[in-house]
Amino acid sequence: MPEKLRPLFFDTVTISNFALADQLKLLTRRYGRRVVITAEVRVEIEEGTAVGYAKLAAINPLVEQDFFSTTTLTHPERKIFQKLLGGLSSGEASCVVCAQARFGVVATDDRAARSCCTEHEIPFTGTIGILKACCRDNTLSPTEADEILATMVKNGFYAPIRRVTDIL
Repeated sequence: MPEKLRPLFFDTVTISNFALADQLKLLTRRYGRRVVITAEVRVEIEEGTAVGYAKLAAINPLVEQDFFSTTTLTHPERKIFQKLLGGLSSGEASCVVCAQARFGVVATDDRAARSCCTEHEIPFTGTIGILKACCRDNTLSPTEADEILATMVKNGFYAPIRRVTDIL
């Protein structure tokens, strides 16, 4: 399946980076309705909202309006999911399983989840990759991407770079 048509299974941290920077609409603009949130990620988002990350609540209206899809694991997927729980959170494991079974892409910044994707030959991206892609297709200017990244870092994102412009 061409990369542009694949669903993107977002883990909690990656979608949270965009929510905490007030940039969820950037995801809808760039990916349309291909953003998918698993039931496990949705629970983690609700837990984050409950402990004080109020901006995560902005994800719910996008789910309710079908800008972001939601999904649950099938019985065969759940068996694989359970095996992955030893090294991944439930949100990350659900994204990996769904992407593999449904020919999708995992959106994660987690090193263990990325290693799992590599091991299983599942394509992945992350916060920086998404910002870079937005610059390449002119969804964002490099300056805008740098500003968004700075906001994400201010809100707790541990970014391996400080400026998107440095990797364009």
